[in-house]
Amino acid sequence: MTERFDLELGGCSPVPLASYLKALGVFRLVAEQVDAGARCYWREDVFHILSMLDGEALMEFFLNSYSPTPVVAPWNGGSGFYYREEKLKDKDPATGKRIKTGKRNQPTAATRVVDTVVESSAPRLASYREALKIAKEEVDWMGLKQAPSGEEKNNLIQAIRNGLPGPAIAWLDASVVLTEENAKYPPLLGTGGNDGNTDFSSNFMQRLGEVFQPADGRPGGLSRSWLEGSLFSTTSDGLVKGVAIGQFYPGAVGGPNAESGFGSDSLVNPWDFVLMIEGSLFFAAATVKRLQASEPGVLSYPFTVNSSGVGYGSASKEDEKSSRAEVWVPLWDRSAGLEELKALMGEGRAQVGRRRVRNGVDFARAVASLGVDRGLRSFQRYGFLERNGRAYFAVPLDRINVSRQPQVDLLNEIDPWLVIFGERARSTNAPASVGRTLRKLEVAIISFCKEGGPGRVQDVLISLGRCERSLVKSLDWTREVGLWPVPPLSEKWLTAADDGSPEFRLAASLASIYGEYRDMDGKLSVMTLRAQMEPVHAHRRWAAFDEAATGDVVWSEGDPVSALNKVMARRITRAVQSGSESYPDRGRLNADLGDVAEFIEGRVDLGQMVDLLWGLILLDWPSVSRWAMKRRYSPEVHPGAGYGLLKLCFTGREVQDVSIPLVPEIQRRATHGESYTAMQLAERRLRGSGLSPALGGAKIASGSMKRIATALLFPLAEDQIKTLAERVLRPEPGNDDMKIIEVED
Repeated sequence: MTERFDLELGGCSPVPLASYLKALGVFRLVAEQVDAGARCYWREDVFHILSMLDGEALMEFFLNSYSPTPVVAPWNGGSGFYYREEKLKDKDPATGKRIKTGKRNQPTAATRVVDTVVESSAPRLASYREALKIAKEEVDWMGLKQAPSGEEKNNLIQAIRNGLPGPAIAWLDASVVLTEENAKYPPLLGTGGNDGNTDFSSNFMQRLGEVFQPADGRPGGLSRSWLEGSLFSTTSDGLVKGVAIGQFYPGAVGGPNAESGFGSDSLVNPWDFVLMIEGSLFFAAATVKRLQASEPGVLSYPFTVNSSGVGYGSASKEDEKSSRAEVWVPLWDRSAGLEELKALMGEGRAQVGRRRVRNGVDFARAVASLGVDRGLRSFQRYGFLERNGRAYFAVPLDRINVSRQPQVDLLNEIDPWLVIFGERARSTNAPASVGRTLRKLEVAIISFCKEGGPGRVQDVLISLGRCERSLVKSLDWTREVGLWPVPPLSEKWLTAADDGSPEFRLAASLASIYGEYRDMDGKLSVMTLRAQMEPVHAHRRWAAFDEAATGDVVWSEGDPVSALNKVMARRITRAVQSGSESYPDRGRLNADLGDVAEFIEGRVDLGQMVDLLWGLILLDWPSVSRWAMKRRYSPEVHPGAGYGLLKLCFTGREVQDVSIPLVPEIQRRATHGESYTAMQLAERRLRGSGLSPALGGAKIASGSMKRIATALLFPLAEDQIKTLAERVLRPEPGNDDMKIIEVED
């Protein structure tokens, strides 16, 4: 049995991207050229290779046997296939520049390195020589003297692809793809193997010329030291200065503040660049055909999506405008072979529901819902962001573990709305407020995907409520672009968001309120709280904005107590107009008297409760079970008797088998803080209904009475109503002189 060595490559880590690609390059070359049974994995951010090679054997392979993949890009100007235009010594009097002859016969560093490889006799460069000769023949046959463009460029790429040997095709698939329209370029390798002024193919050949001698293939003087540093992170002397590393290693590009002083040249280990390019070939792109897609084909770049400028420390909406894309590179902790990795990268797709991911937020959803290939531990997220003039850098943004968060599937219920809302909110004519709520929603979704839990579900609900509020504030634009309200959410959102807090329980009870009212035509309809907070009517699976304004939408920003009192006042008015003899409202979920007491006494976070309310009104409440949320029982905590006296007049139920006629003035007086008058009216109403409230005197501060008026809106269950009646109507023997407790602001 062949002995296997587990080599820890300390020089190969997930960050920067150059180091990640280098790890893939080392493994691919070992598996293809030495040991087909080799396997690899990641452990604590260090790359491991399981193969028949120990450390020294691995070094010897790269120094003496490694055969480079042919990397050629004759469609690029700096690829080494085109000479510079000749210039005379004489200068043009008008411009002061040397006069050009029109003849392209001046060699460049790029053309020299191509000629060097072509003239080499090293066996390890045999495939490279063949590829370069074929490419040169095609360029000459087409009569090209400089890099082509347009249709001519497409024709050259196709001709090169048809003629190149097998080993060189991998590079073409990773750097450029021909579609029915034109050439497309996977973001990982810039624009067809070119990043600004950096041509990867020419730089690859130049770095090869530094790690071994092109003439005979023998390793150069510092090659061993460089290789050891590249693989095992040992100290390497004599790194090459002033050469390009491209977008993959921002820390090595040099420039201002790169070291002490005003600036510095780049410092590059040639082996890092060589192995990085070799690793990039795993990310070969393909044109795939989607069923029922209207477009001819969709480019599939492995683990590559549009940029989302959220979810990381330096996130900005400007990143979406200046970013090429995002790449999410996979990490795995179970050993995998070459074919497994090729299959993984070949698919390179992530799903949310039944569709492919489109952006970074989608990818986070896919990771949390296991909409990616199983067996992966995490993903390192990179953004190709414009950070230095017009140069792009592969910036590490975030690390997300692959852990199943079943609650993330809740987002599938509103996925079509999320897609359309995201597109419209990013448009140039979108109101700034809508764009801001989209960003907050995406931040909440990414945090939800990372952690899960009731708190994160609440954050998403709150963000959805804010998005809808922003649409209502810009209703003309909303209608113009064809946006619709958030569709009704299922009961699962309620149970997933329940954190056991009084704010959540109270918000849920308010959101669940319903009552039957007659419209102007005498037709009965159910009025929900959502219909009072925004001009929206919902019907199970869909929701729409009202065609015309109604008097039912009375919510106002600012003081939540005042806003909720307006809501109840409107419901009372509608009840009177409908001919209701008593207060008609009930709730799918009832509040607890202990929570109501905390609300009245000011121990509830009103801002959080209202934020949750805006999210919870989005639920499809008619389909929510009355037992969907566990009720809290706190028999030892009750609101004051003043609340009990008023609430018995607005229960939505009979009190001791008596229906209490509706008196709007009670709520109106309480809303204005007029405690004495409100309670006097309530006492009279109850006595007039044949009940016997026990009252001696009343003194409740104005602010507290206003909160009591608001608390009348919370629906109560029958047993809670019974408890109030026992405390307010039937005092214990010997306690006939029961007083109303004074409550301070």
